Amino acid sequence: MEVDFVKLMTTKSDEGLQEYIDNRQKFTPLAVYAAIDELKKRGRTFTDEEFTQIVNDIEKQQELGRQRTAEESVGFWGKMKKNVVTDTEAPEYYSETAIYTFSIFFSVLFGSVLMTMNASKTEKKDLSWTVLLFGISYTVLQMWVLSYVPGNSTGLTVGASIGGAIILNQYFSKNTLEKIQNIERDQFGHLSLLPL
Repeated sequence: MEVDFVKLMTTKSDEGLQEYIDNRQKFTPLAVYAAIDELKKRGRTFTDEEFTQIVNDIEKQQELGRQRTAEESVGFWGKMKKNVVTDTEAPEYYSETAIYTFSIFFSVLFGSVLMTMNASKTEKKDLSWTVLLFGISYTVLQMWVLSYVPGNSTGLTVGASIGGAIILNQYFSKNTLEKIQNIERDQFGHLSLLPL
């Protein structure tokens, strides 16, 4: 239900109406204009300077609101759009986020499989075997070490998976794959890969 500001302002005192004008950044433009109209009905006169200043402040407030709305509407999808490649011949890669997620929640083996698929699309396909071998070795080592931990080791498993994901992404993605193929970095230093 929409508020009838004209009706609302008739119930306010002169001081209450003045508060709408003095603190106009806190109120909607309709409320401020309704307060001005009510004060005019009560005999208050506004100079041209005063009225122009109020109108300019409201317009600035509206512009800032539009900018905030535009920035918020960009949000997640806007960040995803910066990774869009228009070259139809470009290979599609799994993103770092996908590799981290698979490594942490499904084991480093699955993260290494995604990275192997990325590496297989480069010129040096033999690197893909190195990445896959790391994933298998790390997963087997993780299972062997955690088998000696008594009780529930879920926290340790997740911690070890996070460690493996970091090693996988920091060593293989950042150091090795970048040397093979020229992949541009975005402003935050992340690889500009397609999220799949």
